[in-house]
Amino acid sequence: MNNPSFLLNYVTNRRRLFYAFVLIVCMMSSTLAQTNGDLKREIETALNEEGLTGAVWSIVDADGRVTIDAAGVKNGKSGALLKSTDRVHVGSITKTILAVGMLRLATENKIDLDEPAGKYLPELQFNNAWEASHPVTIRHLMDHASGLTDIRLWQIFSEKADPDSPLAFTFTKDKSVLNIQSQPGTMFSYSNMGYTLLAMIIENVTKERYETYLDKNLLQPLGMKNSTFQFVTQSGDNADSMLAYGHLDGQVIHPALPMYVRPAGQFTTTALDMTLFAKFLMSDGRIGEKEFVKTAYLRQMGQPQLTAAKQNGLQTGYGLGAMRRDRNGQVGLAHSGNIVGYHAMLYWFAEQKRAFFISHNMDSETANYERFNDILIRYSGLDKPTVDPAKKLPLKSTVNWSGYYIPVFSKVEPLAYFDVLSSFSRVRVRNNFVSIQPFQKSEKTLIQTVPNIFRSDGKVENSQVFYQDSEGESFFSDGFSTHKKINGFYLLAHWISFALGGFGLIYLLISGVVQTIKSPKQIFSKSISGGFVGVICLLIPIPFFLRQSFVALGDQNVASVLLFISTAILPVGLAISVIQFLKKGTPKWQDRMALAAVLFSLQWLLVLLYWNLIPFRLWV
Repeated sequence: MNNPSFLLNYVTNRRRLFYAFVLIVCMMSSTLAQTNGDLKREIETALNEEGLTGAVWSIVDADGRVTIDAAGVKNGKSGALLKSTDRVHVGSITKTILAVGMLRLATENKIDLDEPAGKYLPELQFNNAWEASHPVTIRHLMDHASGLTDIRLWQIFSEKADPDSPLAFTFTKDKSVLNIQSQPGTMFSYSNMGYTLLAMIIENVTKERYETYLDKNLLQPLGMKNSTFQFVTQSGDNADSMLAYGHLDGQVIHPALPMYVRPAGQFTTTALDMTLFAKFLMSDGRIGEKEFVKTAYLRQMGQPQLTAAKQNGLQTGYGLGAMRRDRNGQVGLAHSGNIVGYHAMLYWFAEQKRAFFISHNMDSETANYERFNDILIRYSGLDKPTVDPAKKLPLKSTVNWSGYYIPVFSKVEPLAYFDVLSSFSRVRVRNNFVSIQPFQKSEKTLIQTVPNIFRSDGKVENSQVFYQDSEGESFFSDGFSTHKKINGFYLLAHWISFALGGFGLIYLLISGVVQTIKSPKQIFSKSISGGFVGVICLLIPIPFFLRQSFVALGDQNVASVLLFISTAILPVGLAISVIQFLKKGTPKWQDRMALAAVLFSLQWLLVLLYWNLIPFRLWV
């Protein structure tokens, strides 16, 4: 070992090996940089064309290597550039991460996914007509199949929410939020409230705040050091200079705000940390030599269990915090998320061991975010799946599927009435295909692959199923929303009522203004005066709504209280006009038109009263 020539040869050979290694690394880095450069240019182009501020993203390849990058600005006001290490919010992707926390507790036998959720939430009581035979279970909550509706306006749009607000307040303020709308387990119904209940279960089981418990017992073991369930914002208390500002349309910056249903959408992370999470989702659930989450649980993610759509043969759906998504020519597991100022997507393809994450620091109403998923899928190196050709079976069903359908669940209570008007679809059955025409959306053409199961254009897997329940009601579902067939005359009657009501209110407004201009002193002696005053009252809240932040939409404030009062005054004013017309006896033709306008308006308000929309309260 002391031979100088031996040492010289040894050092020389090691140096050659080192230089060769450096050369190979440089060549690899050069190729990777070129690939990343192409990807970055495509994303920058898309950001500019879609009018978005910026994005951070990461890709995991089949060998587990990670690529992270960023484009655009961190703060639209200052122009500071967005870096790949900056932190972002991810909205509802929080649900996937919280779901894995639940699976960890189940692996430790601290909870049972198929036990009633009420066992762990003794302080709450579901209003469940099927409680005796079909109680709401933890799995139902995780699968969005509990029968709960999604959200109330005040739960997500409120300036009164506090980062430390007790989770139970979400349900004790108004116990009607715990009404179960369908038999638990039978239908998918996305519910932010459901995931808030899961966080309450975590707190009851662990005796810690769910944020503290998950940060310590989930994120730390996964190595997600720059992520947290705690509330993080850009200024004031809980401020973090590394957090990119969120933006609204027009690239207006908007700081992060707390919300009552925070377990459903409050999570701060980085692109790198999300790749660590994606790697774990594609693993066998072990960290080192220890089982962290049972492999079987991870494999059940994205797999619906006992929903009617699944029982009738459709595989697409949601399970344990993830959706099985068929888009852009690929089928993968995914979860999207948007929260004030941000829009994000997490995708993973377990069999091919590839994944990607992207978060935009702008929540736009017009941008095509699916464009970025398509770009990242192309750069992820995924194999193109084999698609079995549709058989185009003749439609010989004994059930007449043609007709009009409305959503079974309303996304925001109590606005189900507006879903009837604007979210209906028309189904038409042809010789060997079916078309679905949603209101104000493009038509979908479906080809039957097996009886009553269809695939739409551009899909790899079957995408819709038609079925009947035990009572003979007809439905169709894509695994994520279910529509129920209704009588077309029922829909037509609602539209006629809406059109006549709108015409009546506009006529009263115009007629009242004209008569006020002609004879301002006599306006209150006119028969339409009561209705006219009621319509004018409806206009009073508008400037107050325009001056306040949309985040306060669900709060009981000046604007919302004025709206409540004005919608209470309107039917009274219309009733007064009817009485005035009756006192006058047989009216002239002009008065007859005004009377018709009053009656048209009044009948519509009676419909709104039936739907619990008069008086209109945004804070319920």
